Amino acid sequence: MPQLSEDVFGGDDGHLFLVGGSNDVAHLFSESDHNLQLICSAWTTLLACRKRTAMDKGIKYLHCFVPDKLSVLRAKALAITSQMRFPAEILEESDDAALRGILVPLTRYLRKQAGNYEVFHRTDTHWTVEGCFSAYQMLCFYMGIPQKTDLIVRNTSAREGSWDLGSKLIPKRLETIRFGRFGIGASRVEANEIVTARETGRVPNDLLLHVGSIVEYRNEGHPLAKVRLLVFGDSFFEYRPHMLTGMFAETVDAVMFVWSAAIDWKLVDEFKPDILLTEVAERFVRVVPNDDVDIRRHATNKLQSVLCSHAERRAS
Repeated sequence: MPQLSEDVFGGDDGHLFLVGGSNDVAHLFSESDHNLQLICSAWTTLLACRKRTAMDKGIKYLHCFVPDKLSVLRAKALAITSQMRFPAEILEESDDAALRGILVPLTRYLRKQAGNYEVFHRTDTHWTVEGCFSAYQMLCFYMGIPQKTDLIVRNTSAREGSWDLGSKLIPKRLETIRFGRFGIGASRVEANEIVTARETGRVPNDLLLHVGSIVEYRNEGHPLAKVRLLVFGDSFFEYRPHMLTGMFAETVDAVMFVWSAAIDWKLVDEFKPDILLTEVAERFVRVVPNDDVDIRRHATNKLQSVLCSHAERRAS
């Protein structure tokens, strides 16, 4: 099982694993006891504070860490995972009263599901439709809302490509993956400019201009739950409807997704959710967010900066 590049490890059954990158993933999961305790303590403090603030506003608050592929499929990369420890798993299994009723424990369930389904793509860090639906099941359970069970049995489109890990190799490794077809019956009623600029080609999608994206979907048909859901998350939810945002768009009255690890409490007050969910990929846990943020302003400033840079390059 070779180290295929500086950032990618080759595991069993053709699975590639991110071990480097900007988050230095392998080192993160091999941290000292002291550093691991600091990370977990900082997140415990943040999540408990968020819960108190949400409760004061009459809002149910939940958080989930998306466990890393190295954690869920650790048996497929034992040469490097046998001594690793995973912060999400530690926090999920903590008996700290401050975390009670906050964390949605995905790690153990995804490992169980991995025994029967492909829950992660082989050449990408993201989950498959089956992995995504598994997370949806757990989230619905902890939210106390019914699941839309037919989501998982729909015909979906598939496309061959070199994805985020396969594209790091020479030659690139290709894989055909399926994209979910969700959000049926729901209407997108908001998409901020940072979203529409990518969709219309004003800025290239490969610039990774994602943080600050805001979309809202409303289901005026027959949602399973009369719930307004506000999510602050990342690429495991997505502003497009092929992952969890689309699944919840079919399940609840209204869902707003904000691509941000930090909570913008002003946005919370505007949207008035029944449930507030934050989601963070485990590989990002070293950076504990500061919730003192204005997402709309951040998105506007970031987009304008990118557009100005493009204009300057074209003029030169």
